[in-house]
Amino acid sequence: MTIFDQNGHITTKGFFLLITEKANQMQRLELSEHLSFCDRCLEEYLKELEKVTLLESENNISKSVIKRVKYKTAWLSQKRFGTVVAAAGMAMVLWTSGAFSWEMTLEQAQAVEKLEYQLERISWKNQNLLHDMSQKYQYFLNKLDKREEGLYGEK
Repeated sequence: MTIFDQNGHITTKGFFLLITEKANQMQRLELSEHLSFCDRCLEEYLKELEKVTLLESENNISKSVIKRVKYKTAWLSQKRFGTVVAAAGMAMVLWTSGAFSWEMTLEQAQAVEKLEYQLERISWKNQNLLHDMSQKYQYFLNKLDKREEGLYGEK
């Protein structure tokens, strides 16, 4: 059986052997080598491949896939809707409670100022206390040094 014609191109029998996978190993090697450099035969081979029907699955999975996609889409939409409703509800509660009103903002600013003032007073008190403690500690160390000088002589 000849798989090439007189011009060196693949014959219909050669294409048949290639597509049905009935060619032996040597024929497959020759045919694939020829297809690697001959554009005309490659185009013909692709046309022949288009005619071949691909394997179809026994059970059609498209319905189950579409059903799952619809379910997932609906679930995501409900989740987003729930988030929007919760955010809107929180905004309405804050709005009606006066959290966004000018008076509340002014009261909050005054409360923050009072708190800052109190914190500053506490800070100054702590600083003064630490300074006094530091002086007393230094005085105590100086007394110990003088006592040590009296016992052991000058250093």
